[in-house]
Amino acid sequence: MILLVAAIIVVSYYAVVILTWGPHLLQGGFNSFLSFAIIAVFHFLLVMLVWCYFMVVFCDPGSVPENWKLVVEEGNSEEGSSMPLTDCVAPENLASAISSSDGMERRHGVRYCRQCENGKPPRCHHCSVCQRCVLKMDHHCIWVVNCVGARNYKFFLLFLVSYQTIPIIF
Repeated sequence: MILLVAAIIVVSYYAVVILTWGPHLLQGGFNSFLSFAIIAVFHFLLVMLVWCYFMVVFCDPGSVPENWKLVVEEGNSEEGSSMPLTDCVAPENLASAISSSDGMERRHGVRYCRQCENGKPPRCHHCSVCQRCVLKMDHHCIWVVNCVGARNYKFFLLFLVSYQTIPIIF
């Protein structure tokens, strides 16, 4: 897929710069100035597109650290201590172990991944393609051959915006 995206970029460059606006540079006058401005904007957007694409492809989307544990703050204000809850509770009983002082059960995002055999933070999902848990996983994108997660979501959105802007302008 990466080669397909690179081929689309090369064909777009050839169509916009070489065939459409490049010959107008030699005519002079207003057409030359307009074509220079369009080619400059196209190059800026193309560099932004390629940079964002490679950042999405090569950045780690954010994975859960090994032996991740939920740390629950105690209600005592004078101590201010925290206690790793998973040290004393089995992963199957972890959700039922968190309770408030009045006996009412609180709902935290305490979960356990059976594939990774690790705790899962809130909004963390296991990717069946990458075979790992990804923080704030959005989806596994086949165009970038990577998951879109917490650490590369910004670049993915910038890639989509620049990818949609180029055809509209040109």
